[in-house]
Amino acid sequence: MATEGNSNDPELRLLRYLYVGKDYPNYQPGYWFAHHYFIVRNVLAIEELAEDKEKQLVPIELITKAFKSNLVTHPEALVFALAVCCRQNKSETLRHAAYESVQTICASTPNFILFVKFVSKLCREKELNYITQGWGHGLRKAINNWYLSKKPLDFIECVTKYKSRYGWKHKDIVKMAHPLGNSPESKIILKYVIHGLEKIKKDMAADQIEEISPNINELLKYMEEIEDFKHCEDEVRAASMLETFGFSLDHVPGHLLKSKEVWNSLLISMDIVVLLNNLQRIHNLGFLVIDEPAVEKVTERLTNSQYVEKSAIHPALIFITLKNYQCSGKCLTYEKRKVRELAKKSMLPGFDPNIKIMDALNEAFHLSFKNIQPTNLRYLVTISTNKSMEVSTWQNGNMTGIETAALIALILLRSEENVTIATFKNVGIYILNVYKTDSFEDILKTLKTAPLGSSNQSKPILWAKKQSKQYDVFINIIDQILQKHDESQENLISYKEHLNLPDTKLITCALCSPSPYRKEHYDRHVLTINGFDATVPNVIEAFAKGLF
Repeated sequence: MATEGNSNDPELRLLRYLYVGKDYPNYQPGYWFAHHYFIVRNVLAIEELAEDKEKQLVPIELITKAFKSNLVTHPEALVFALAVCCRQNKSETLRHAAYESVQTICASTPNFILFVKFVSKLCREKELNYITQGWGHGLRKAINNWYLSKKPLDFIECVTKYKSRYGWKHKDIVKMAHPLGNSPESKIILKYVIHGLEKIKKDMAADQIEEISPNINELLKYMEEIEDFKHCEDEVRAASMLETFGFSLDHVPGHLLKSKEVWNSLLISMDIVVLLNNLQRIHNLGFLVIDEPAVEKVTERLTNSQYVEKSAIHPALIFITLKNYQCSGKCLTYEKRKVRELAKKSMLPGFDPNIKIMDALNEAFHLSFKNIQPTNLRYLVTISTNKSMEVSTWQNGNMTGIETAALIALILLRSEENVTIATFKNVGIYILNVYKTDSFEDILKTLKTAPLGSSNQSKPILWAKKQSKQYDVFINIIDQILQKHDESQENLISYKEHLNLPDTKLITCALCSPSPYRKEHYDRHVLTINGFDATVPNVIEAFAKGLF
């Protein structure tokens, strides 16, 4: 019998963690900070590799490769794994390499602050034995390099745009790491972070500095602009400053976040992903009703093919945003519904969705298919059409299971050349006549009129084996997995041996259930996904490409 895929191989376990947040092959979309993803026992593979002198640098190589793939759906996993590499004491070589990688893996300011949070948190955990319980030379050096390697304007922008994240401020980090400025510009920025602009002005006046260099003058001007904007009470003036100085949503203070003028200025240059993530928020503020100037600005950005291409946005995010917008927002989680019921609060009457915005989202959806890079693999996608697929998708409550299945089918049909779509029959599978030119509604209608049958996950594999059909990826889309009836892994191993296709993969999407089940052994080419959100297509692509 074929190997279970070296499921205990530490390299494979670490790769799984980087892509799905666990060392076994199950992906659950959602907010990972609410669950136990960032704990040491999930990345024990790092210490195992660090103990092997020949493989001690493998963790950094895997983290860097995953980072460069641009298919990691939760970069926080990369940051946490890097933090563990920095804190382990099995390999000094790995620790030094990890600190040197901070600038690359944690290039964005939020990820850098998250790294600081993780390394500080790891000091207090007992699962690793550390050489130091505090901020040692290696950590301080990595932090100082991150700050001081930046050009002055980039440096001042990063400490003003993201003043704090994850419970940490730049002020806290600078106080702990004690960076010494390597230029007059960096010294004045560090002083600004710790003491603020007023202290800088007082010291300059006390020192009677008459001639200020152009670079310092530029920094002081930027600091004054930021401070003026942060404390501005005039909405019209604040909106004008946004456009003049190119500030982003992250710069906007809380007291201006409900200002129509401020949002109208933000929309002029807002990134499409940020726009989609804030679309319902803007709508709920009443800024997207008929004849509002924001409507034209939103539709202009969404229907501009250059903006859509530049954003590299995936069609799944746009379609989910459209569905949520049509339903006046995301479905409330169980916890939020419970809080609302206990408070005896009813939903306030909102604004009806704007048809122009929905049309623009539809156009953006079709434009965004150009952003998908084909894998050039052969897919067999088999979809359950039973009544149980009519319930809501887990983590995507405004779409039913069958609607989500139709979306997955459409994405694959339009991005790949060799895709077969089928449904489960009582005996075998039923091949559907669907094409890449079909619309979402066409595919959904075809699925709903297809013959019904029990969704045994082995059926597509057994059918392909009997017909000697060669596929690189089987995707089964069902409502939930029934453990005692699932022999798909064993049948996949048999199929790979029979057709001499050792790398064929099986992905099971259990759309309507959050409950995975763990097997004792896994074939390395089997993945289970529970629920659906905009990250799932990237997980499917990464797994299909053999990245984990």
